[in-house]
Amino acid sequence: MNNKINKKTKGAIIILVLIVVVLIVLIIGNNLRQTLQKKEKLQEGVEKVEKETEKIEKIDINKAEIENLSKLPGIGPVKSQAIVDYREKNGEFNSLIELTNIKGIGKKTLAKLLPYLEIIGDSAEVYAFVAEETSTSDTPLTTGTTEKININSVSVKQLQDLSGIGQKKAQAIIDYRNEHGSFQTIEEIMSVKGIGQGIFDKIKNGIEV
Repeated sequence: MNNKINKKTKGAIIILVLIVVVLIVLIIGNNLRQTLQKKEKLQEGVEKVEKETEKIEKIDINKAEIENLSKLPGIGPVKSQAIVDYREKNGEFNSLIELTNIKGIGKKTLAKLLPYLEIIGDSAEVYAFVAEETSTSDTPLTTGTTEKININSVSVKQLQDLSGIGQKKAQAIIDYRNEHGSFQTIEEIMSVKGIGQGIFDKIKNGIEV
């Protein structure tokens, strides 16, 4: 009798152990599957970013026309014309640093342009020239700062630092810019829904095109 009970007990224990082992295997397998899926998604994201980066066609400022130059961040038709005029008057650029000789183009604008331009001149010298500006490029800018922000190139976050501009109005500015192209004058910002003369008066001394 006792032997039969022991056998049944042992059998039950073995079955329980097998069930536990199967559950553990299933859990481990599920975790591994989820991990692999996350890795695959991460890899897909990396590949997507790489492909998007490859799509950026860098511009040679010694050959580019006004139309292409106007598409660069912080560069509208006026500055594009100034670049072409400078090039015609002084000959080809020997270094990207020469861009800062053009009115309205400073270190900050040059720093934003670098990813979109073919390097001309000593690359180390060019990057060193804008290094100080790029290290502080994410610093919030307000109308109280001495340097104005370019409404043709700033982000939603930076626009929100302007007096009277919240997230909704900042996004409206970006949407308007994407739909109509670069602002030609700072007054044109009043064409954006929700931005009237009152808000314009508050921000006009802190913005530029």
